[in-house]
Amino acid sequence: MGKILDALENRNTKKQVSGLGIHDELARTYFQASRKAAKNKPGWLMFMPWLITAAVALIAAAVVLSRSSIDIKVRLLGEVPAFNGPAADKDMEKGEFLVKGGQPQEILVKNVYFAGDGKPFSGAQEEEMVLRNARGSGWANYTIELKEPVDLNKLDIKYSAKGTRGDEYLVLVITDSNNRTYRMEKDLSSAVSSEWKRYTVNFRPAKKILDLANITVIKFEFGSLTAGNYSSAVIYLKDVCLTKARRLKWQ
Repeated sequence: MGKILDALENRNTKKQVSGLGIHDELARTYFQASRKAAKNKPGWLMFMPWLITAAVALIAAAVVLSRSSIDIKVRLLGEVPAFNGPAADKDMEKGEFLVKGGQPQEILVKNVYFAGDGKPFSGAQEEEMVLRNARGSGWANYTIELKEPVDLNKLDIKYSAKGTRGDEYLVLVITDSNNRTYRMEKDLSSAVSSEWKRYTVNFRPAKKILDLANITVIKFEFGSLTAGNYSSAVIYLKDVCLTKARRLKWQ
């Protein structure tokens, strides 16, 4: 009887050991298979999640940097409205055109027109404006009305001009949002030659006369009395541009 009980007890123990062995075997098989699969994968695939994360981070950084550069550009222009027009040439980089060639940039300019003795025979061409002074009242101008005021405390006005004889004058006039006007002096800075030249005008000396932070109109005066031109004078004007003001010390 004792032998029979011992035999039964040994049989139950074997069943329990056998049962535990199945679970252990399954677990061992699973982990071994996982390890083999990991060993069979190429090494770079193990770093794929990190590579994807790095790529996303680089793209996000590029977007942020590109937006930052645009914002900086607009600030340097003294709050000129953002404008993605034709690229400025080397002499006019970091600026925005009001008139490119002979055509106004509609995103910044509300209206352009000739007035006074300049009205009858002046006109716009594709590459330039032709300013012809007729005999009459003694004043003639090409007027640029802006959609939004610009800050000439921070900006210079640049343009290219030439005359037919080389002894003509082109005088700039600006008007603020309160309709106050400042006329540039007729001097060597307003004289034009018979060859194309770049001109830069800074109006900071006039900051006590009108509101330079809110300039709404820019005029190019070429009349007989107002600019000292002969009655048949012809002046060519192109590429009127706003650029970051030069840092000059005024007395």
